[in-house]
Amino acid sequence: MNKIWFFNDEAFNRLCDLMYIVSPSMEENAMANYLRQYWMSLGASVKTDVMGNVHASFKSQETLNIGIVAHMDTVAVQITKILSNGLLQMRHIGLKPHTLLGQSMKVLTKNGIIDGIIGFDPTSQYSQPKGLVDEDLWMDIGASNYDQAKKMVEIGDLAVFAPRVVEMGQGFICGTAIDDRIGLFVLNECMRWFSVNSVSANLHFMGSVQEEVGLRGASILAANTPMDACFVIDVDYATDTPTPHDNQMGVLCMGQGIGMHVKSDNNPVLRRICKEVADGEGISYQLSLGRFIYGGTDGASLQIQQKGIATVNINIPCRYMHSPIEMCNKQDVENAIHLLVAVIRELAKHNQNSFIPGID
Repeated sequence: MNKIWFFNDEAFNRLCDLMYIVSPSMEENAMANYLRQYWMSLGASVKTDVMGNVHASFKSQETLNIGIVAHMDTVAVQITKILSNGLLQMRHIGLKPHTLLGQSMKVLTKNGIIDGIIGFDPTSQYSQPKGLVDEDLWMDIGASNYDQAKKMVEIGDLAVFAPRVVEMGQGFICGTAIDDRIGLFVLNECMRWFSVNSVSANLHFMGSVQEEVGLRGASILAANTPMDACFVIDVDYATDTPTPHDNQMGVLCMGQGIGMHVKSDNNPVLRRICKEVADGEGISYQLSLGRFIYGGTDGASLQIQQKGIATVNINIPCRYMHSPIEMCNKQDVENAIHLLVAVIRELAKHNQNSFIPGID
């Protein structure tokens, strides 16, 4: 494979810029502002819709419209109650109680970002027969009473795991909210490539909101954007662990190529084209099934908008999804960028705008 992109130190620094932005679901403004400025610096035309989705485009004189989508939000917790002792109760957005124990948090408040810690009772937590539930946990922001806490936070404020990122071993990246910072990174790097290498197609690069709370932003993007085909860049569960579940989701190993879904919300014609291009270019990929036969990514929402949009997921294998530290591999990121560029060039070359299954 003749690589068109390499994961060098400069690229890693650009990824770090994304990783440290606090962007919980329903409050993605910081990420949206960053992307707007970055995309405009690449010469794209940029706009934002009423939901908060961000859309950038490179227009041509052709009628073919191709989209690339990655979601801007991350899993989070939301403050539900301030207790008399200054501690906070909360509900989760895409998280499970066991992932929260003792974690450092960043809380978005009207006065800026403050620090928090997820507290629990270490003397009884692990002996409770009911198992760990949300009510066993609380957040501590260093307030001594209700009045102090009320000056610092409000009901409904959101908090995320304190951001961090590090390289580990041979080509592994570990960090907070790789789901879906790595998807946004792939999208950005593709945009950088197309900003200096034009194709005969209208390209739409989109950051969606509220993916973690029902794939809500993507449907608005589809309603506002003409697309013949759309690539959804996200992570998928790596099964190369001691509890693989590969009997349900298929085999998906880190470092062995991107995952390509074989499920109901991916278009079979577009998937076939992706496979043919990958085979021709020598790009490593794996066929995966995902956790469910449908749903779970923006592709499920995009596919059924307008008169139907041909969608395909380009997935980065990820370990420890929706936990304080997730993991992916640089080689898979390189493969994703190479495949996206190659497939988009192929679609543009042939003005491929029909993806109806069963019709050659």
